[in-house]
Amino acid sequence: MTQREQAEEILKGMLSATGVPVRASYSSGEVCDIFGIGIATFWRLLNRFELNEKGELLRPDCLNSFQLRSHRRIAYPELVNFLARNNSYQRQNAISPDQMALFE
Repeated sequence: MTQREQAEEILKGMLSATGVPVRASYSSGEVCDIFGIGIATFWRLLNRFELNEKGELLRPDCLNSFQLRSHRRIAYPELVNFLARNNSYQRQNAISPDQMALFE
C-alpha cells in the first residue's frame, strides 16, 4: 500500500468518525471537525500555502483551497495529500530518540 493510499484510508476513517460523508470538497467548519482543529489553525494552514518558482510547496504543513462564492473550500484530494505530506514530513524530520529531552 502506497503512502497516498494509506493517507486516504486514514481520511476515510476520520470522515466516518466525524459523520461527514466523502465529497468532492469540504467547508472550513467540516475540515476543522475532520482534523479536530480550531478555525484559527485552519486559516493558518491556508495562509501558509505557497509555491516556489518550480511550482513545489515551500511548506508541507499547509492546505490549498479554492473559493466558491464567499466561502473557502478544500478539495478531497488536497486533504489526502495533506495527510500524506505531513505523515512523511514528521517521520523524516522527527526528533531522534537518541537526542536528550528538554523535559522529563
